[in-house]
Amino acid sequence: MVTSIQVSDRLVSELFSHRLMDNALRGYWCEMMVAEALGPDCRLVGQGWHAWDLETGCAEARFPERIRIQVKNSARLQPWNAVAGKVSDCSFNLPFRPRPSYFTRDNPGVPCEETGFMCELFMLCHHRVSDPQSADHRNPQQWQVFLVPVVGPYCGVTESELEWARAKVKETKRPSNCVRRPETMLRGIRGRPAIMPLDIAELNIDAVRTAVGL
Repeated sequence: MVTSIQVSDRLVSELFSHRLMDNALRGYWCEMMVAEALGPDCRLVGQGWHAWDLETGCAEARFPERIRIQVKNSARLQPWNAVAGKVSDCSFNLPFRPRPSYFTRDNPGVPCEETGFMCELFMLCHHRVSDPQSADHRNPQQWQVFLVPVVGPYCGVTESELEWARAKVKETKRPSNCVRRPETMLRGIRGRPAIMPLDIAELNIDAVRTAVGL
């Protein structure tokens, strides 16, 4: 008889036994990696369809009692380019978008803005190792995380970007992306603050609260 444990074990083994993961699998890996780093106060709520990935505090509360987090990832090596010795330019999209039409139906009592980033903080996970012999997406110590708040005194999005995103969404009714790259976050450009990444060992709830100005 086939058991759920057998299926689960084989699924994990098949999907996560390779050092380099494709984009979809890396997304799930990074969400769980960040959730584990933040500890039991952080809940994984994404499930592939929710408006945000992680949250702390009560789901029915608003900021600052509840902090919503979206996790993005980018890596220098991909399964399809490592053999050829090529590397990818890393970048992240911060989507400013309309609230999903199904959100209120499926999440009664959970507050969510009609249009916005649908979070207070983006965590941008950057895998910068470009050596095919040593790169391992499964290794938390090979990742760095840029904390980009979209609220509070350290907001990483400028007012001109917000104005542009609001206008774009109003016009098209579709998401508008604010793009971030590791090298420009380190420098800080176009009025944005410079953002230094954290190692996974440095990532905790206090770092989250500090990033959003609490």
